[in-house]
Amino acid sequence: MIDPSVIRPEIALDDFLPIFISSALVLVFGGVYVGIYTAVKVKLLKPWTMIIAYGFWMLTAYCLYLMGSLMHVGDFTAKALVVAAIGLLLLPYAVYYMQNQVHQENEH
Repeated sequence: MIDPSVIRPEIALDDFLPIFISSALVLVFGGVYVGIYTAVKVKLLKPWTMIIAYGFWMLTAYCLYLMGSLMHVGDFTAKALVVAAIGLLLLPYAVYYMQNQVHQENEH
């Protein structure tokens, strides 16, 4: 017999378009967040614009939540989506930290 906790409800036909749009917006909003972060780091934008970048990150996290709830994901996948959102938030910091360390080591 199949464990009932493994069976997920089917995705409603009306939910396919919102799932598709929210997953596409994850890419768009995430890209804008990283783009603004990068522009601030290379001094093309003023530091206060990081507030806008964090707004785009919050939109990304909301779209991930919306997508997961419409798809009726399980506990493991929901946790993976949370880790993905936090990873997107922290990854630019890690990249620029490592870049700065390498630059300082090789500058002298």
